[in-house]
Amino acid sequence: MQNELFLFRKMQEGDWNAFNSFFESYAERLYLYAVGFVGSREEAEDVVQDTFVYLWVNRAKIAYTGSVYAYLSRAVKNSCIDYKLHAEVERKYQREILASQDEFIEETENLDELYGRLQVVMNSLPPKCKEIFILGCVEGLSYKEVAEQLGVSVNTVKTQVKVAYKKIKSEFGDQHKNFMLILCNSFFREEVER
Repeated sequence: MQNELFLFRKMQEGDWNAFNSFFESYAERLYLYAVGFVGSREEAEDVVQDTFVYLWVNRAKIAYTGSVYAYLSRAVKNSCIDYKLHAEVERKYQREILASQDEFIEETENLDELYGRLQVVMNSLPPKCKEIFILGCVEGLSYKEVAEQLGVSVNTVKTQVKVAYKKIKSEFGDQHKNFMLILCNSFFREEVER
């Protein structure tokens, strides 16, 4: 205990060797604990690594509570819980998206016909409007980034995106706009690959 307190204080002063002794003593146990919790070796490695990075970066602010291992294991446990919660939210979101896609496909024509309708809409857009829509809404660039890349104003980008959305909405309706954005993404990926 006395030796750990001494090492902890040395680490707080910036002694890398003191920090490294904690890493060598506890990393493997923390990793095994994290693997058991999250079930993924890669994620467990990330959790443990992030915990030690946090320890080093915040070493001056952390108070010694009697056990560095207890502190680190609590931090790893909290990170694992956060990981599990985040993974569950992602799975729930993906299930909802898939369910809404299935629902939409059941209510409408088959997918090939939807692609055909989308292709007609996209080909009816003026070339600059189509390019702006692809960069902003499909590739995820900000209005400012699109404007800079194409040498146009941000207002022009906003206007052209509105024009594209309006055409898509008039063809497919407002209730399916999220699905249409997914369909647009896959449509443009196919166009680029051709």
